[in-house]
Amino acid sequence: LMRRNLDETCALPATKISRIEVHAAAVPLSKEIPSNPVATMKAEQQWCDVGIFKSNTALVSQFYLLPKGKQSMSKTGNADVPDYSLLKKQDLVPGTGYKFRVAAINGCGIGPFSKISEFKTCIPGFPGAPSAVRISKNVEGIHLSWEPPTSPSGNILEYSAYLAIRTAQIQDNPSQLVFMRIYCGLKTSCVVTAGQLANAHIDYTSRPAIVFRISAKNEKGYGPATQVRWLQGNNKKAPLS
Repeated sequence: LMRRNLDETCALPATKISRIEVHAAAVPLSKEIPSNPVATMKAEQQWCDVGIFKSNTALVSQFYLLPKGKQSMSKTGNADVPDYSLLKKQDLVPGTGYKFRVAAINGCGIGPFSKISEFKTCIPGFPGAPSAVRISKNVEGIHLSWEPPTSPSGNILEYSAYLAIRTAQIQDNPSQLVFMRIYCGLKTSCVVTAGQLANAHIDYTSRPAIVFRISAKNEKGYGPATQVRWLQGNNKKAPLS
């Protein structure tokens, strides 16, 4: 979700630098059916810098704490960079939800931030999230497949796949998705039938899409889920990142 849209009237050359910020709070990401109770912390409405990077990717393991009395380190009028050596660092907490947003920087300053993305960190001993999710159509509906977690932390006992479904709750709060489990087993693929897809919620937060989640379970339990959006209209999928 990196966005490079800056003021086209700027005469100064662009630089390949991007700023990533993290919302320093644990947040509930969604509800699942069936689901286990998830403990959440009260959100503090503050954005903290993760850093400034000269590439399109970054491994995030910590963020910088805000100076006392400040609500944000973002500057929109110029490209001044905070002196991170003066700031304290905070490691990401295992099993905690974080919100991220990204902005591009050039000689004119900081551009608009991307849409907010939500992620949950792994808990030591639990498996990582499945990867490389693929969606293709077949005569029964669609074929959903994925790769095992790169960090299984033991033997994978089963996978679960979920589909975001239409409910009255979503109509009242479209950002709070409700998921129904459509598969549980050891195989790294499943068929989603036309009947199941008929109950799917169409998410309009960006382009219309059907939303799936897939998670892996080992001896300790289920790890974080991989979420993908299957775009409607051109039948392509787009990972949520």
